[in-house]
Amino acid sequence: MLIDALQFVKPSRERFEEWHTAGISAVHATVAIWEDSTETMREVGRWQRLLAENTDLLREGRSGNDIRAADQDGRTAIVLGFQNSSPFEDDLDLVGAFHQAGVRIAQLTYNTQNSAGAGCWEGDDAGLSRTYGVNLIREMNQVGMLIDISHCNERTSLEALEASERPVAITHSNPREFVGENVELAFRNKSDTVLKKAAEKGGVVGLSMYPRIAPQGIACTIGEFCDMVAYTVELIGVDHVGLGSDYYAGQGDEELHWWRQGRWSRKPMVPISGPVEFPEWFAAGSGYGPVLEELRRRGFSESEVTKISGGNWLRMFDDGFAAGSPS
Repeated sequence: MLIDALQFVKPSRERFEEWHTAGISAVHATVAIWEDSTETMREVGRWQRLLAENTDLLREGRSGNDIRAADQDGRTAIVLGFQNSSPFEDDLDLVGAFHQAGVRIAQLTYNTQNSAGAGCWEGDDAGLSRTYGVNLIREMNQVGMLIDISHCNERTSLEALEASERPVAITHSNPREFVGENVELAFRNKSDTVLKKAAEKGGVVGLSMYPRIAPQGIACTIGEFCDMVAYTVELIGVDHVGLGSDYYAGQGDEELHWWRQGRWSRKPMVPISGPVEFPEWFAAGSGYGPVLEELRRRGFSESEVTKISGGNWLRMFDDGFAAGSPS
């Protein structure tokens, strides 16, 4: 089983065929970054239509069993998720409503400060909101929506891990201490402190080959990526390491500007270069096979490779997508 814990590709038949060719059993697909509830529901509706029109390649991923079924019949399960909590509009009732609509994962923040907490573009003097942020986490725990802290700053990440009664995901990030400070978005990566705390709480980190956060940036090789996998396994244990590419094929300049500045800025607040290509070896996910083979060559057992390729995410999804006990 192969699970990619975060992609934001422009959905199309071409992308779906790439997933099929690469043997990807499930993709966590982003449906919102800055959108409000109405805009997000339109995107959820678009995905529902695409799922209905491409049943030979796709199925919906509302549970771990949906992902198992997709893996068995050679399709890709689509897990809908947010990279921000903006679609909830600070209204806890919308958490359950979006869960009913099929959304299973939501980041608390996307780079900037919001009502829930502070993103990685902010300083670490701000953290999780003690009012809305804490209550949002409780509500997500309750309905069965996985909390994602990939773009949160250090303080918000740690405070969210403390506040959540259920495991917390880092769907697409890398260990900052291993990657170093010389990549373009080094601040997007997670400290060893956050990674260790997430693992202690039962969470999983999806390691990414996104060039702005990967070892050596655009020059990252399979060997260097696997070095990072080995480092993270040594740091937090093989039960807490997975994959999350952050692949965004098909998106144009307009979408990239939207991600970086939303409606709240006239220009990007953090200098970022133009579009970057993912490593040639990744090739729309076809590089996952060679990555797993390299891990085997390095002495990872078959059971360890199975956990990294998707087993750890599947375990987390089994628990995290189910409603919690009444408080």
